[in-house]
Amino acid sequence: MNKVIKALDKVISFILVVLVGFLAVGISVTVVLRYFFGLSYAMLEEFLTMSFIFTTLFGSAIAIREKQHISIGFLADKIVGKSEARRKVSTILIDGSIIFVCSTMFVYSCKWIAEVGDLLSQNSHLPMKVYYIAVPITLALTVFYSVVDILGLFVKIESADGGYSTDDKLPEEQV
Repeated sequence: MNKVIKALDKVISFILVVLVGFLAVGISVTVVLRYFFGLSYAMLEEFLTMSFIFTTLFGSAIAIREKQHISIGFLADKIVGKSEARRKVSTILIDGSIIFVCSTMFVYSCKWIAEVGDLLSQNSHLPMKVYYIAVPITLALTVFYSVVDILGLFVKIESADGGYSTDDKLPEEQV
């Protein structure tokens, strides 16, 4: 189970790195083209907008895994206190709420894609379902990571490798 979770963490992290890299390069190119040459490419700007949205969607899923989501940290630290039993109850309630909301949104997003997914994008002329499919995928990932978080209360699941909490620490082999 831990290997599957770690592999999924790496895949999502790789997707995020590629998306952020594309955003950095793409925005730089559009700025140079617009201000120095007076050119604007709507299709490129559409891809950049969708990439930005995808980073938010995938980032929210990985934030659950890395326990960096603002509501989880706020509620767990401020409301329930330090008690282990209260922390478990709080985690179950918070993650249960996330599972309920994301599962409901998953069902409705699939219906939404079925109804309007065949419409073509204005600029790229791709079916909109190419863009919209990221919504149920990332909702499913968020549900998966919330279930993993709840299971982690009862069985040993390794922590995520990333997150801001480890930014100021060197790996043990470099110390």
